[in-house]
Amino acid sequence: FADSANSKFSQTDFIVLKDSIKIYKKTNPLSESKNEIIFEESNLAPENVRIVFNDLFKQYIAVKDALVYNDSFGAKRNMLQLIDDLKSETKDFEILNKDDRWVFFINNYDKIRNKANSTTFISDQRFLFNEITIGLMKFIKQFGLNNKSIYIMNCLTDSSIGNAVWLSNKNDTKNPYLGLMNDTLCAKVKEVWKFP
Repeated sequence: FADSANSKFSQTDFIVLKDSIKIYKKTNPLSESKNEIIFEESNLAPENVRIVFNDLFKQYIAVKDALVYNDSFGAKRNMLQLIDDLKSETKDFEILNKDDRWVFFINNYDKIRNKANSTTFISDQRFLFNEITIGLMKFIKQFGLNNKSIYIMNCLTDSSIGNAVWLSNKNDTKNPYLGLMNDTLCAKVKEVWKFP
């Protein structure tokens, strides 16, 4: 990326391999993040699919918030609801059944749900949350959201779990991997994804 004080934005096109979307990256010196990705509507799933993914994203935020506040019961309940709705709310969308990652999720739904149902300790729930985050990020990148911006947050510390990446609906430094022992100094916006 060009980092020129004279230009407001520098723009680079690239294609994500094995995805059907074309992404434009912009570097905006006035933005909270150096990486702002604007998705083109023509390369995303139809609007009705993206609206359902908006609802799934809200449920993901409920899981994240429960982990931030060390609410093991709420994290488990919301995680199970998210996994169930990933299957039930999307069953009629043929476009999803053409995606290998989606088919893998559906074929392994029972295993994933059983894993979520058997986690009782907050530390285990945080490990599973990391896996869910990675999967949901791939689905959102592939199919999109409707008229929404999301923040990809990260925090790399010795006490963080996995890759310590999470999604947020705002520039929120509350870290679901650290809970109430949150080190907000390490939480940074990695990217902002903007969907039409």
